[in-house]
Amino acid sequence: MKKLILLLLLTPTISIGQQQNYPYKWPMYNDINVDLKVENPSYETNDGPLIMFDSGHKNFFIQSHLIKPLVDLLLNDGYRISFLDKEFSKTSLSQAKVLVVITALPFDFATESSAAEKNTFSQNELNELQSWVKDGGSLLAFSEHAPFDQAINPLLRKFEIESSVGTTIDTINYENKYGQGMIKFEYNNLNKNHPIVSGKYKVERLVSFGGSALLGAKYENILKLGESSLNTKHSTGVGPEGRGDSQGLAGTYGLGKIAVFGDSNGFTAMVFNMQDGSKMYAGMNTEGYDWKNFVLNTFNWLTK
Repeated sequence: MKKLILLLLLTPTISIGQQQNYPYKWPMYNDINVDLKVENPSYETNDGPLIMFDSGHKNFFIQSHLIKPLVDLLLNDGYRISFLDKEFSKTSLSQAKVLVVITALPFDFATESSAAEKNTFSQNELNELQSWVKDGGSLLAFSEHAPFDQAINPLLRKFEIESSVGTTIDTINYENKYGQGMIKFEYNNLNKNHPIVSGKYKVERLVSFGGSALLGAKYENILKLGESSLNTKHSTGVGPEGRGDSQGLAGTYGLGKIAVFGDSNGFTAMVFNMQDGSKMYAGMNTEGYDWKNFVLNTFNWLTK
C-alpha cells in the first residue's frame, strides 16, 4: 500500500519547483490545474464581505504560498481579501467580516518540533479577538498535527474548544488507497443538518488528511470522529495528548460565529510527489470528494 506523505511527515529536503520566498522548498506544491471557477458567485467581483487572513504568526501556508488556491476561490466568489500582519485588535479587525487563522506557529515550520513552551499569540490579542467575535465577527480557525495543535490551543481555549496534540488517524473510516491517516466523512459521520454541509453547494463526501481531533461541547459537530479514531504520536515525537470527537465544529459565540477544523489541507489544493513516483492530491483537487463545495459553504455560512 502506498504511504501517504502528509504535511505532518514532511522535511525540507526536496525541491519540486514551488514558487515561494520561504527559506525551504517542500515536496508539495499548488495544483495549477484545479478548478476554482464559481458558476454562480455569491457577490459581484470585489463586492463581498472582507475575508482577512492572519499572516502575522509565522503562518506556514501563507509563507509557502499554499494558501493561493483558497484565496483565488474566494475572489472568484466575490469576496474581498486582505492579510493582517500585526496583532489582533478591535482596530485591526474592524473592517473584517471573517478572520482566518491557519497554520500559525511561534517559529518557522520545521525549524523546531514543539510549540508547547512558546507563545504564538499574546494574551492581549487573544482577549481582543474574543471580544471581536462576541461583538459579531466570524472566526475560521484550524488546528493541525503537531506542532500546529500546540500553537493554536491557547486561541481555541478562549472559545471553549480543545485540540488533541499529535496526529489523528482512524482505523475504520479511512481512504484505502493511502491508509489510516486519510479519514473519510460520509453518511453518519458527516452532519448533513448543518448549513455548511447542506448549504448552497452539495457536500456528500469529504476526506481529511490527518491533523488533530477537537472537543467543543457547545458547538455542532460537523465532522464526527468515532471510537475507531486514535490520537497518535507525531513523527517528531510530540504527543499523543488528549483526544476529541470531531474534526469540524461550528456555532455561535456571542453575536459572532466560529468554525474550527482539525485539518487544514481540505482548504488547499496541493500535489504531493509520492515515494513510488506517483502523485497524491490533497484538498479541493482530491477526486471524488467535495472540498471545494464545503469551502464555499463554510464562508457562505460565516458571512451571513
